[in-house]
Amino acid sequence: MKKPGLLLFIFLFLCNTSLKAEYRAYLLEVYDHILKKQWEERTGFSPDKYVLTHGGGNRLSVYVKATWVCYGDTSNFQPACAMPEPIKPKFETGDWVKINLEKHITEGWTGQIELAYYQADVRSNVYGVRFGQKRKLYNRYFEFNLEKSEQPSASPAEEGPTNAEAQAAPTAEQQTPTQ
Repeated sequence: MKKPGLLLFIFLFLCNTSLKAEYRAYLLEVYDHILKKQWEERTGFSPDKYVLTHGGGNRLSVYVKATWVCYGDTSNFQPACAMPEPIKPKFETGDWVKINLEKHITEGWTGQIELAYYQADVRSNVYGVRFGQKRKLYNRYFEFNLEKSEQPSASPAEEGPTNAEAQAAPTAEQQTPTQ
């Protein structure tokens, strides 16, 4: 007697809960080596799958600029959801920032914020920083790893050699032969 009531309860419980699918969306920076063109692409494809389905590794290079979670599906050729806006951002797009991430290769570098978004799975704003003076390198950082900076006044070539370069280059006194 109790089994039909229990089965009915389970059936109604499962029917009333809303189930949501989720997928990861990407903002990719794509470079086509044949056409010599570069563009950004918002997609639900992972970077490796994007390259495989759009021309292959000999033709395309892809770099992940941002990634976030979307709810729903991409059936019927629906585009991936939009990148989430940052929540109470400390920096704006176009601001110059200095990296204060200790023991990182970019520690002390100055770059310009190219994009900002909120990443819910880590509960933090994430900033994409482009280092123009460093061969246009790009990396993502959390808000607490950045501090506001002024625009750099000179390129590294104009600033002079770095500490490692200065140690490696012989001075004029060291270059003169002794007799």
